Amino acid sequence: MMKTLNEYIEDMLLFKESIGYSRKSYEYDLLSFCRFAESKRLDVSELKEDAILKWCSQWDSESQTGARRRIQSVRELLKYLSAIGIDCYVIPSSFLPRATMRTPYIFTDKELLNIFEACDKLTPVQCSPHRHLILPVLLRLIFFCGLRPNEGRELQSRDIDFDKGLVLIQKNKSHKERYVALSDDVLRMCKDYQAITESVFTDRTYFFPSPNSAPYGRRWLAKQFQMI
Repeated sequence: MMKTLNEYIEDMLLFKESIGYSRKSYEYDLLSFCRFAESKRLDVSELKEDAILKWCSQWDSESQTGARRRIQSVRELLKYLSAIGIDCYVIPSSFLPRATMRTPYIFTDKELLNIFEACDKLTPVQCSPHRHLILPVLLRLIFFCGLRPNEGRELQSRDIDFDKGLVLIQKNKSHKERYVALSDDVLRMCKDYQAITESVFTDRTYFFPSPNSAPYGRRWLAKQFQMI
C-alpha cells in the first residue's frame, strides 16, 4: 500500500539523518511542498512534471537563493522517491536557479576594534536583557575561532571543554563535527563569561541562550550589528 506524501517525507528525512545530514536542511521546505500538494489534491503517484514545475516557479516574496534552496529540497525528495521505485518527475539540476555569488566584505583592524568597543558598551534592553553579556563574547568567539555565525549562536554549553581548551562544533555546512582549539585569551574570556553568567542562565543548554532558552536567531545577530 502506498504511503502518504507526508509519510514519505518523514522516511526521506530519517534517511538523510542516517547518513549525517540535518533534517532542518529540508524539513521546512518539504512540509511547505506537502501543503502545496494537498491543496492541489495530488498524491505521490501524481508528482509529474506539470505539477512539479508549478512548485518551482519563483515566488514574488523570495530571493533567488531562497528559491534555489526550496527547489533543491524538493529535488532531493523526488530523487529519494525515484530511488525507491516510485515513478515521479525528478527536477534536473540545470533547472535550479543559479546561486548569486557575493563578494565578502573584509573588516579592517580598526573597524573590528570599533565593533568590539561598541559591544563592550552595550546596555540591556527589554527585548534582549542579556545582550550586553552575550554579544561581546559571541562576536569575539566567532571572529577569533573562525566560526560561522550559526556555529557561534548555536553553541551548546557541553560543547566547550574548559580543561582542554577545545570547542566541539556539531553543526556546520558539511554536516560534520570538528574541534576548534581556543587560544589562551579566548579560553580565559569564555571562562570569565561562564563565571559571570552561570547564576543568570541556570540549567542552560546553549552557551548563549535567548530569553526563551533557545539559541538566538540569524536576524537577531544581524540586527545587533545594525545597532552598533
